[in-house]
Amino acid sequence: MKETTPEVVFRRSLLTVSTIVAACAFFAAPGTAARQTQQQPAPVFRSRVDSISVNVTVTDKQGKPVTDLKPEEFEIREAGTPQAIDSFRFIQTPVSETRALEPPRQILSQADMSRETANPQNRIFLIFLDDYHTREANSIFVRKELADWVRTLTSRDLVALLYPWQHALAATFSVDHEGTAAAIRTFKGRKYDYRAMNADEERFAHRPREEQEQIRNEMTTRTLQSACAYLATLRDGRKTLLFVSEGMFAELPAGVRTISDFAAPTGTTAAQRAGVPQGAGYFRSVDLLIRMRPLIQAAARGNTAIYPLDPRGLTSSEFVAGDSVGGDAGRNILAESIDGLRIIADETDGRAFIGRNTFLPDLQKMVEEVSAYYLLGYTSTFAHRDGKFHEIQVRVNRKDVEVRARKGYWAYTDDELKKASEPPKPGLPTEVNEALAVLTRNVEPASRQDVLLWIGSTRGEAERAQVTLAWEAPPGILSSGTDRIDQISVVATAGSEAVFKAEVPRDPAALRPSGRISFPSPAGSIRIRVTPQNARGQKLDTIELSHSVPDYSSPTVTLTSPQIYRGRTAFDLNAIRKAASPIPSASRLFSRTERLIVRFDAFGAGTAPPAVKLRLLSREGKPLMDLPAPTLLSGNQFEAEINLNVCNPPGDFILEFTASSGTETSVTLVAIRVRS
Repeated sequence: MKETTPEVVFRRSLLTVSTIVAACAFFAAPGTAARQTQQQPAPVFRSRVDSISVNVTVTDKQGKPVTDLKPEEFEIREAGTPQAIDSFRFIQTPVSETRALEPPRQILSQADMSRETANPQNRIFLIFLDDYHTREANSIFVRKELADWVRTLTSRDLVALLYPWQHALAATFSVDHEGTAAAIRTFKGRKYDYRAMNADEERFAHRPREEQEQIRNEMTTRTLQSACAYLATLRDGRKTLLFVSEGMFAELPAGVRTISDFAAPTGTTAAQRAGVPQGAGYFRSVDLLIRMRPLIQAAARGNTAIYPLDPRGLTSSEFVAGDSVGGDAGRNILAESIDGLRIIADETDGRAFIGRNTFLPDLQKMVEEVSAYYLLGYTSTFAHRDGKFHEIQVRVNRKDVEVRARKGYWAYTDDELKKASEPPKPGLPTEVNEALAVLTRNVEPASRQDVLLWIGSTRGEAERAQVTLAWEAPPGILSSGTDRIDQISVVATAGSEAVFKAEVPRDPAALRPSGRISFPSPAGSIRIRVTPQNARGQKLDTIELSHSVPDYSSPTVTLTSPQIYRGRTAFDLNAIRKAASPIPSASRLFSRTERLIVRFDAFGAGTAPPAVKLRLLSREGKPLMDLPAPTLLSGNQFEAEINLNVCNPPGDFILEFTASSGTETSVTLVAIRVRS
């Protein structure tokens, strides 16, 4: 008997999705090491790769949708040649809450999300909060209006949030608009602030600020691109991406006031210091527009409209009084960033919200535009294989109406079709994917204000398990002041039974905000709702997770959840061993200079403890080396000490714990990320 138990399954874990045509547009966002390690789903083409979907919005003179058109009233032309309409559907969703449609169920699992996003009666909004290209003051202004708008949405609106430093699969859709609004209210712009907020940013924090700005541009465009490819996997119908950003520009000018962890030369640009001619800035601007092409392709192929929202409002210059930048440079950069936003909107059938001091009317109009439209499909008679953009024209044979439709489509190349037709490569074992999913959540929180969580269980009293939950603030969260995470509230339920409810304050002795709590629980699946709260009493984004509590009364070989403690010196490790109740590390991001103490219980089929082994695996689940066998402390408790110097080169690894007794075996996998 082999039992594989992942540490914990999160509602926001990585999704296993079936991809469609548009997913060929670079599903990964390889701007950072974290993104490069994600397993990339292989694109799967529909049987008719030349089938083109076209959203068509038709309104009358009063701007109201025309809802009674027939297929024969539409005409589609490509290169002047009429195209036969293969499919026709009118999709309409009420803008306000109504009982006419059965409301969607709560989204508590991947299956729930797949079901609701596939329903064409539900609107899909992905809000991309570009903190890299938004000033802090502007983010404070715009987040209130965004939160107010989200709170007006209905149960038919599925909303997800995404940041440029996240993987696209971190975007999980919800109908909990109050919770989403609370998460939006934590949005904090970091434009010109180059302090590292996560492990990936630390890798390039020492580079010149001009180079960091280029890296941020790359991360933003690649994450937008992968987000569009991900949205394409949800359904054929229209999806909306709200891009909250002040736009990108090619070159950081001298004199702009920046914040950084490292001192850097000022007064000249990186290009000037390298001897690059002054005219090179023009070519960088052109290059930035060229790098937007894959993003536009992914949006067009995935039927996603991008609506850029510029939080700056009405302004005549990019820079403020504290910056020593000339007026011409400020106006040029402002124009360049706005042009980029307009291009993205124009090329993806969206609208650019620019030069507004209030955004609610525009956001409400955006909802109306995606609430009533015709979804037409035709098979191109040209069957292009050139990877180029091909224009189409959509007309309606009715007077006094306005027609809005996509301007065309991007054809595929022979190479793309060849790759899509190749048989998929063997995937990773399910248990390895589950361990990596937990790793992602415990390294890259879904929101910058989320806490990192670890939950495990062991044998308790009276046939009940003892569940332990540990929390800690992710890197970059303040350890002091009113914005720090001060406590979490925990509500645990097993079916309709309330298992536990309490506030878990931070440990006053811990350097980083963190804490732990233990409570008894019956065997089976339990749901846990965690709400972080800062020192001002403000509640942050609620996190829901599930945990499978084993039946420890069963006479089988069982491993409990490994608890990991970290330290750099012998003094640290001795302090952990002497502590009565040390706090396990919730994070799974470690340094090669650290040592880990891992504790767990192992129960055999009889009274004697089982034999226990520990191995280091690659992120693909392949054995790398045997680690020193864990030591039996007392009873059924084991302890292992791991020197992370063996994790060379740095990357993602898996710790495999195996307990054996007779012919029975139990295996637990714990994924970790090790950096240099």
